[in-house]
Amino acid sequence: MTQFVVFGTNARGYLTGAFPDGRTPLEYLVERIEALREIMVDNGVELAPVALVVLPSAAEPADALRHDPYRVIRDSGDGAADLFRTVENEIAPGVEQIVWLDLDGPFFRVDLAWYLYRLHTKNWCDYTFADGFPEGYAAQVLRADILGPLAALADNGETPRRRTALFDAVSSDINAFDVETEAAHVDWALLRASLTVDNRSNAMLCHRLVQRGVANHHLRDTPNPEYERFPDEDDPLLRVLLDEPTIRRTLPRYYQVQITERMTQRPYWTPWSDERWAPAKEQPESMPIDSWRRVLQAIAEVTPEATIAIGYRGEPAEHPEIVGVLKVADEYPDLSFYVETNGVHWSDAATEALCGMNNLAAVIVYLDASDGERYSAIRGSTDEYARAIAFVERMREQTPGIVYVQATRMTDNEDDLPSFYKYWNGVPGVTPLIEKYNSFAGTLPDRRPADLTPLDRPACVHLERDLVVLFDGTVPMCHQDIDRTRIRGNVLDEDIETIWARGAGDFQDHCTGRYGSICKVCDEYYTFNL
Repeated sequence: MTQFVVFGTNARGYLTGAFPDGRTPLEYLVERIEALREIMVDNGVELAPVALVVLPSAAEPADALRHDPYRVIRDSGDGAADLFRTVENEIAPGVEQIVWLDLDGPFFRVDLAWYLYRLHTKNWCDYTFADGFPEGYAAQVLRADILGPLAALADNGETPRRRTALFDAVSSDINAFDVETEAAHVDWALLRASLTVDNRSNAMLCHRLVQRGVANHHLRDTPNPEYERFPDEDDPLLRVLLDEPTIRRTLPRYYQVQITERMTQRPYWTPWSDERWAPAKEQPESMPIDSWRRVLQAIAEVTPEATIAIGYRGEPAEHPEIVGVLKVADEYPDLSFYVETNGVHWSDAATEALCGMNNLAAVIVYLDASDGERYSAIRGSTDEYARAIAFVERMREQTPGIVYVQATRMTDNEDDLPSFYKYWNGVPGVTPLIEKYNSFAGTLPDRRPADLTPLDRPACVHLERDLVVLFDGTVPMCHQDIDRTRIRGNVLDEDIETIWARGAGDFQDHCTGRYGSICKVCDEYYTFNL
């Protein structure tokens, strides 16, 4: 017997908001589920009722689907391990295979789901997934009896309850499972598009796809998975995402906010080591608490589920009211916060406030070296290295799983990076990151050990998804515009949507191969934050 598990990552109101054609994302999803169930029944597959796994607070989808063949299962939301155990305990007796779908993915591909199911059952796999597609597009298939082992792996790795929970758990010990993958002909995942309604930005994209008339599912005779790959090149929905890139620029998803100009370190390989970009005043400026609250309120009104990074062009711990800054941030539970820091000067009170944030998504600590001697040459003294390591240790003890240590890859430290990565990859609760060197559009010498730029230049990901806010509310063109050559506006004076719209022309220029003076020599266009 086979059962559908429809997994709800959250309970946003976007599920029941109408698209331009009057139908809701939930109605689109149910239509596809019914179409897939019909195909499977017609092919002799015995189906159990659909299990709708939602958080305890989820009301709208649970109320709308409180009828046959749907059965609502309440999940604690504590993590992936509890999720897997809940599903294992609540699925119908005799279920052998599970088709795993996203509750907030209204446009999942029905015939691809059927193809993956056949691929899975013909090859007697433990877990089958499709790679290279946008989020929300492809189902996952698994054997029900691996839920217990997955829960154990999620326990060990502290895997969070999120859309990728299945893949995260399987990949943590991938050799323990028989895994089958169907790769897309075109790597659609490079577009960074998500066909979900989990936030306002993605819901707006889905809205636009309905407007274009490409959201209705079209069934075709699926090829035999034993001999043929699934055809995805001519899917109208995917083609629009690729051929009309401006449709993907909806609203900002990632904000870099400069809460202070103060810096305790000015590494030689950053612009901040040059007096040209040092603060004009002896006492560098910081964003007042009331302005910080106004900025967050403006962001929350337009993009309530956005991610905000603090640490751009300034050390957060040096803000004179950093405890208050963090407490104000915690007043916006739907926003997520990244803190980028050198980890050197965090007081006990500031560290306690940081660890106490309920919406803290990541703490990224700049180390750039595997030992104190290297650190001293690149960032500061060995005493500072010891303080940074102590900060990492404290954070990983109190906030494991969201602590990252970062090194910038450049010719100066290329030989040290293997040691850096190997050591931190073995430390529980910490993830190492290797950042690409940034010359800030040719402002700095080229220290790249390798040229990673794509052969075909895509439109800038940052112009598509990011917004930078300086300590006085000013919004420059992007994080590379360190001289403020192109000011979009000021979030303390204007609404964010108006300011964001002013960047549409620059993004359109990129789509047609036209680049301004900064963009022409910039190689950050293919990097991404979210």
